[in-house]
Amino acid sequence: MALEVLSTEFQRRVERTRSKMKAAGLDALFIYSDEYHPGYSMYYTNHRTINCIEESAHALFIPVEGEIHAFMGNLNRFAAKRFSWVKSAHNIYEMRTELPKLVEALGYPVKKIGVVGEELFPISLYREMEKGFEGITLVESSDIVIKERLYKSKNELDLIRAAGKLADDSILAALEQTEVGKTEIELSAIGEYITRSRGGDIGSAYLVVSGQHTDLPTWRPMERKIERGDYVWFDFNPSVLGYCADTGMTIAMDGASQEQIRIMDYAYETNQRMVNFIKPGMKGSELFKETLRLTEEANLSKYFIPYTKGMRAIGHGVGLEVVEYPDLGPSSEFMFEPGMVFGIKFDLHGFPFGGVRVEPTVIITENGAEPVNDLIGLRKSYEKGRS
Repeated sequence: MALEVLSTEFQRRVERTRSKMKAAGLDALFIYSDEYHPGYSMYYTNHRTINCIEESAHALFIPVEGEIHAFMGNLNRFAAKRFSWVKSAHNIYEMRTELPKLVEALGYPVKKIGVVGEELFPISLYREMEKGFEGITLVESSDIVIKERLYKSKNELDLIRAAGKLADDSILAALEQTEVGKTEIELSAIGEYITRSRGGDIGSAYLVVSGQHTDLPTWRPMERKIERGDYVWFDFNPSVLGYCADTGMTIAMDGASQEQIRIMDYAYETNQRMVNFIKPGMKGSELFKETLRLTEEANLSKYFIPYTKGMRAIGHGVGLEVVEYPDLGPSSEFMFEPGMVFGIKFDLHGFPFGGVRVEPTVIITENGAEPVNDLIGLRKSYEKGRS
């Protein structure tokens, strides 16, 4: 059967969300997202705006009862009326006049509206929304949608598995062309071509980083040519019908030192131990503590700790966005539960020869974590091709 996002998914999502809105004493939600962080709105509409000649704003007005209304730039409205599950699409630059009409048409008093996506809102649009809801109390309510998106249905998980397979295929195609003299940007383009030619989309930038640039925890592909003895790491993030995988791996070119090989082997082994360590009911911070323990045991923590400050220390949620809630780090108090999806990331940087990254996407099951990528198989395939 062809992959699809089932229409019943959206009906269930709206029903669950409205139940939570009522429990929170909200009369409506106003949700904001854009092309680069589409998850909040796309979760309800199955539609992603595009940043062509206008801003890619995409907002939703969801009352506890009645029709859902979308707001976006005028050019994006035409596609939304054809492809989106939500058919009522208004010009987002006319919120000041349109929102009062929608509130009045509801037929019940609207006293409190929850706002989702405040961190993404351009201040000019936020002010227009405030004017449209003048006299109504606005409260930050992102948790309602964040927690809904955290647990994936079987349909969503099937799409994420497909994205994981597409990530593997895209990396494999790039690996088959990886040789001394190839540029980072050439290899990145191969991955993007495979993803798009097989019906996928680009969830976020496709990264190929080599040589001393691997010392950086992230950087863009450049015209740098691969050299003998280089580390090369790939971070490819396709999406299938909106659902993403976040996949990263490292290889060592011929001529790499034994120390480089040892560090790379350690990264793969440690990442596998991280995945095996995950159990339902365990806090995210426990995985971080275990990972830190492994690096301290190997006397490598100084190559690990500096790159775990702030967000996404050793991973993050994955779904309609390549990177979404929650972050995985020393203060992660959420519990792993079945139906959640994460990128489990292990990075070491700061060596004279650069650094390494290993990151599969995993689905949390009743028994542990199921990878949707085969990074060991990809590495073996590359090394067999060289022999």
